[in-house]
Amino acid sequence: MALCFLPALTLPFAHHDNVRFFSKFYCPASDNPQKRDPQYFLAYLIGRPLTAEIHQIIFTHVSSIRDLTLVRWLTVTVFAICAGLLANIFDSFGLSFLESLGLSVAIFILPGVQDGMLMLGIQNALAVWATLWAYLVSCKSYKSRLEDLFNGSVFFCLMLASMLLYPQWSFFVFVPVLVKYMILSDPKGLSAIRKQILHLLVFFSVTAVFYFFYIKIFVITDDSRAGTYAFTINFNFLFWKILSVFSKILPMAFNFWNFQTITWLGLAIMGVTLVLLKRKTIICFLLIGWTLGFWLLIPSDLILHRIFYVTSVMALAVFLMGIRKFNKYLIMGAMTIGLIGVHYLTFFNAVNYNIEFSYIRQSLLNHRHFSRIHVVQVAPNGKGYDGLATVDDIFNAKTANYYFMTDTLNLVRGALRDIHYPDSVWIYSCESDQKKCVEHMPKGYRLLITHTNKNQPIYYSPDMVLIDMNDL
Repeated sequence: MALCFLPALTLPFAHHDNVRFFSKFYCPASDNPQKRDPQYFLAYLIGRPLTAEIHQIIFTHVSSIRDLTLVRWLTVTVFAICAGLLANIFDSFGLSFLESLGLSVAIFILPGVQDGMLMLGIQNALAVWATLWAYLVSCKSYKSRLEDLFNGSVFFCLMLASMLLYPQWSFFVFVPVLVKYMILSDPKGLSAIRKQILHLLVFFSVTAVFYFFYIKIFVITDDSRAGTYAFTINFNFLFWKILSVFSKILPMAFNFWNFQTITWLGLAIMGVTLVLLKRKTIICFLLIGWTLGFWLLIPSDLILHRIFYVTSVMALAVFLMGIRKFNKYLIMGAMTIGLIGVHYLTFFNAVNYNIEFSYIRQSLLNHRHFSRIHVVQVAPNGKGYDGLATVDDIFNAKTANYYFMTDTLNLVRGALRDIHYPDSVWIYSCESDQKKCVEHMPKGYRLLITHTNKNQPIYYSPDMVLIDMNDL
């Protein structure tokens, strides 16, 4: 996995949500006491308090662009530990070493994990880690009711922790039981696994209900500021969402490692999977549909790879376990194809983001003295700086675009830190009239940052650095 994601683990870059970790630099102490991650309260509002605390730790300790690379290494390490644990679980089901390894690695290089790695989603990895241990606890049989109660409490705490980190990924607890169901063929074994699935569904549902009321009662006082991310139940888009399940989400899930969804390909693979599953189709697709539960209930209508990662995992698992009937080495072959494709994708992603950051950094290095930085932002055109297609808000995207003005500012802050610009300088960011900003910059600020969109007039002033992102 480290080799697969190596380009992103070696090239320094920052993108989108990553750049907020530089917002604490070049600000007056009175304006930014360096106590809170800008998304700290938002994470609480959307029901992820543990994520808020983890990102606060990262926010406190990140001081340079290279620190982000260290966090990516840590994120990949946790994902790799999860992959090893999942492979060990598969091995206990009777799969061979190569099959267990191939299936587990194939799962942990899907686009959702790529997204989590690029966006420093260590909380996603920890959410999966908690679900895997919860599954192991649920499988044990005990001699006394006291032991049952204790281990039931452990399962509840682990699942609750997973939901407090990233609720959509807490459904990962059903992945091992789905694979086990696919392996078994004798009636007694299938009957036992169906009971296990039912028990998991019950305990998961109880935990989810507790999680919802805990957040609503003890964590969120006003979720109106969260917008479409609001932690509430809303059925306004339910009909549209149900249609999207079949027209967008399932085709995306069955595209596996292809982050640029080809609808007909996803539907074709899903059709082949239905043929392979035969009598197991109903339970398998009910579990796949179960992973959409949180999304169907909340106001958000976003369709992103990271949200439906577990859906993709289950789609991949049932397909690979189906073709395993023909040749067990097909799983290793699929894993190899996935590794090559993901490495290729990661390379272009990392280069795309590195080009953006390096261009800003070099533009600053070309000027010894400057009192103003003016950035000409790019229009989102569906492509990265390398000309390849942009997907979601992370794959081959541009940070310095019209929609993320604050991200552009923080990207400049990160570049200033990287060239060791004096910390004593305060930045004043202005989005109104450029000339007025130059003439009336507040007292105490020594560096002005302005911006325009492409083709908008630029007011030139002495000691100004012009960074036109459209030149890339």
